[in-house]
Amino acid sequence: MPGLAADFVGIDDVMAASLGTSHLLDIGCRTVAHIAGSDVSTAFDRQAGYSMALASHNVSLSPAYIVKCKHLDRSGDAAGYRAMKTLLRLSPRPDGVFCCNDNIAMDAMRAILEAGLRIPQDIAVVGCGNVPYADCLRVPLTSIDQDSNRLGQVAGRMALSMVKRRNRSAPRSILIPARLVIRASSQK
Repeated sequence: MPGLAADFVGIDDVMAASLGTSHLLDIGCRTVAHIAGSDVSTAFDRQAGYSMALASHNVSLSPAYIVKCKHLDRSGDAAGYRAMKTLLRLSPRPDGVFCCNDNIAMDAMRAILEAGLRIPQDIAVVGCGNVPYADCLRVPLTSIDQDSNRLGQVAGRMALSMVKRRNRSAPRSILIPARLVIRASSQK
């Protein structure tokens, strides 16, 4: 959170999104959309990484290709599902989509499949988080692995060292490297 002096353990969300978006561009996608998360720093940084990857590949797209998720609506439709429905109405239709997290990606995949399209032949999908069941989905999900176990271990050690120190020191920020795990949702 900007302006908050606190310790932090996480991944470099800008680089994670850049990695996922670049992967889509590298496999031949030319109209890569982004389904963004809600108003938190993670979502802002991932959107920045998406934009950075497009720029580094000399791809320029209308802002319409970035759809921000909102929470579940009264009908029970999930945010990623509705966002993907919006993207499917664009012309040209996206041939790739980087999703802010894996839940959003799974919702987007449902919308793609319900539209009679194929993943990844028509639209490739990349999520972020690498949920444990990502390879068990109807179409196994390519995702950015944030090494949640290591994140927890590092955060735990940091918390214990804070308790042992008892005196306030300057906030520390530790970033864990993220890696791309390629599965069927992006294997063209």
